[in-house]
Amino acid sequence: MKNTSSNYAKVLYQLSVSNESVIEAEEVLRENPHLVKALASPVVPVEKKYNIVDKIFPGDIKNFIKVVCKNGRITEIFDIFLEYKNYSNEVKGIVEANLYYVEKPTEEQQERLKKFVKKRLNAKEVVLCMTESPDLLGGFVIEAKGHRFDRSYKNRLKALNRKLVRR
Repeated sequence: MKNTSSNYAKVLYQLSVSNESVIEAEEVLRENPHLVKALASPVVPVEKKYNIVDKIFPGDIKNFIKVVCKNGRITEIFDIFLEYKNYSNEVKGIVEANLYYVEKPTEEQQERLKKFVKKRLNAKEVVLCMTESPDLLGGFVIEAKGHRFDRSYKNRLKALNRKLVRR
């Protein structure tokens, strides 16, 4: 299923549909789960589905959604949108990094962290998604593209404990 969603996402990207239209379509579908059910229903005729799509969605994404409906993949639309976002970021060299912290870093510290991630993951741009995590005791953890950079006090205490146990 992920492969299918990924293929649809790449097609969506290649169609040059505006990012705003993709975001708007996703919001409409998330806010109206019954709409997804109606578009997925085999009872609703394809022509009615097309009329609904024409009335609700922005012009540059209408045909894409119609094709997704026609091929019976509308229930996978949120996976497609997620894959689209990932693929778009990959093409543009953008890395989304999750930053877990105890004390919120200053703007200057955030810029240094972004520079660190850029260098380590060969990215053009880094977007930080910040989450407070008091259980780290101090320091921070960055997770991005399957990598984990753990500079937390909790991790350092574990390492020290392992060292002491070995003696």
